[in-house]
Amino acid sequence: MAEFRRMLYAFALVALLAGLTVPASAQECHGTANNPLIRAEDYTALAGDIFVTCTGGTPTSNGSLVPKINITVSSSTTTITSKLTDTDVSPNFNEALLIMDEAGETSTGAPPLLNCGNADAPYGTTPFVCDVTGTGTGAGVYNGSEGRPNVFQARQVNNSGGTAIQFIGVPLDARGTDGFVVGSRKFRITNLRVNAVALGVSGSGAFTNASINTLVNFNATNFGGSQFINVVNGTVRPGLIAKSDSNDEPANFLQCNATSGNAENDIVIEEGFPTAFRVRNWRQIEDNGNPPSSGSWTYNGGTTWNGDDVVQNVPNALYNTESGLMYPGGVDFPDGPNPPPGTATGEGDAPEGTPFADNAESGQGAGHGGIDLAGTVTQGTRIAVRIGTVPKGSNPSIPNVVFLTSNDINTGVMVLVSGADSHGAGGSPDSVTDEDSTEVEAGDVVVYEVIFSNPDALETARITVTVDPDVDLSASPSTPEVGVDATASVSFAPFYAAGSGANFAALMASKAGTKPTRFPVVRFIDTAQGPFTLFSFNKCACDLLFPWVVGDGTFTTSIVIANTSKDPDNGDSDHTHGFSAIPQSGKVTFWYYGTTGISLDPTTPISTQASQTSTVSVPAGSYLAHIVSPGAAGTTAANGLVKLSANFAGYVIAQAQFQYCHGVASIGANQPGFGTQTYIGLTLDNGRSKLPRTTQSANDGLRH
Repeated sequence: MAEFRRMLYAFALVALLAGLTVPASAQECHGTANNPLIRAEDYTALAGDIFVTCTGGTPTSNGSLVPKINITVSSSTTTITSKLTDTDVSPNFNEALLIMDEAGETSTGAPPLLNCGNADAPYGTTPFVCDVTGTGTGAGVYNGSEGRPNVFQARQVNNSGGTAIQFIGVPLDARGTDGFVVGSRKFRITNLRVNAVALGVSGSGAFTNASINTLVNFNATNFGGSQFINVVNGTVRPGLIAKSDSNDEPANFLQCNATSGNAENDIVIEEGFPTAFRVRNWRQIEDNGNPPSSGSWTYNGGTTWNGDDVVQNVPNALYNTESGLMYPGGVDFPDGPNPPPGTATGEGDAPEGTPFADNAESGQGAGHGGIDLAGTVTQGTRIAVRIGTVPKGSNPSIPNVVFLTSNDINTGVMVLVSGADSHGAGGSPDSVTDEDSTEVEAGDVVVYEVIFSNPDALETARITVTVDPDVDLSASPSTPEVGVDATASVSFAPFYAAGSGANFAALMASKAGTKPTRFPVVRFIDTAQGPFTLFSFNKCACDLLFPWVVGDGTFTTSIVIANTSKDPDNGDSDHTHGFSAIPQSGKVTFWYYGTTGISLDPTTPISTQASQTSTVSVPAGSYLAHIVSPGAAGTTAANGLVKLSANFAGYVIAQAQFQYCHGVASIGANQPGFGTQTYIGLTLDNGRSKLPRTTQSANDGLRH
């Protein structure tokens, strides 16, 4: 019986080993992916890295050429917009990279980076394809030593409508089995950018779980046929929320005594999710941040802009920048360890490897590919403020530096860009921080670039517009202009209309040359939020009706208009006595409607007396007198109001260029016993007046 049991154990061990063994002719692959939140407004959204692990198969014998395969990456929901790096050959090269066995990462034993096409790994006899020899065990095939590249560059798939890219002729060797342990071959696909706008979430403002679905197809005989891997490597959410909000300390927006100060409303910009705002490159984080003792970097209060990038060449580091994986030659490393503190999932310095280059000195296709441009971008996240209408004479300005805040703590900053084009592309934020603000006009597009943002904070930017109005009531139109709202709209930048070609892969705008299809990276859909009203000026006016006015050889009407905008609390911010008027001054205009003298026939003769305006302003706390008469007695040269051109009987409307006006009219006659008849002018403005007739607001309308 014991002998029989020993035989059963032996059979079980054989069965177990058989179950762990993959047929020599096939490999099996499984995939996962990072699934970051990406902006719905983004044409070139950096999707998550895709990871593929393959097991099984037979390693290539020592010294023999490793068989080559083609790997196709496609999207069923959108176009792939990883930027083109070389369009002089077909299919075009793009910036997406395939990295073998996690080369360059921080884990122990990771090989250094070496790209196919580098001088240390030149192309073989087939153009743009590297020959790699087997080791017999599968170990060390992609160790980054001379002739053993582990980074391969993607190319476009012609006639795919932008939905597919391909890694062509990648030498793929099985990892084999070490004893009883089945080896695995690991792949990372990075720098995959997609058109998130195509999912239709942009502008909805709603919470969504719309996803980017990517399919990886391994098509090779040494795989035992095609293998398909479907992953979700991005969740699409609106990245920008814009609105206006009242300013706590607005300036005085009455036309006649407008003062410099803040607009009535601020422009408020919020992140749709904590990583929606990102700097261009790690350089800006290093320049404007404090290294973490744990967690993320924190803002140090700086506004330093340096356009020289530092490398971001560690595949498993979380840089939280607009740049992807990038390792161009001649570019500095970050200060201190690489990757920098707070970015890596592993510990210690990553192996440096060899900078990406396509400078192979021999072999087919040397000098092509443009892999040194992989992962690089033209700018960080930009915000465009599009100025709409502006009241003449208001002279609005916007700040050059706007802080990002979270719970009233400064967590980042964005800086005005000088030299940007009408799309918000180009220029730089390096020469505008010395001044406090920049004056803007109607139609201007003002662009800010984020140069520090905390990825662990949901941030808000508040842009306070200021005004420096010119008060000229005699101008046409009078300034600051009334009846015109100052407005602004907000969007990500650079922005491009749908159908402009921006939703497809393109050469980067900063690359030398004159190719017609060049766009900045990153770039966004042209969908502005707004317009939002920032401020408007209220006309300083007070309108009175005097319903019976006579001026002829017998009767004379005297009109007195008081400027009551001066009160006991003028200048007292505490309003000790309960008054709140603002002292104003201005001229007064009179219009005359009626007949030429008193007539029992109301249709004739109609008066043609022209309106007239005082030549002097009435100070706060004073009054203006006007004698309505065709005779010499009506002349009041001191205020510029002159006698009428003819007899008059009817009504008069008076408009003062200040608020809080009140008036009385007194009719007298040169006849014995007539005396003087006096009445109060009727307020025509909105408010508590019983006779609201104008669009002018009156806060002290009296019930008369």
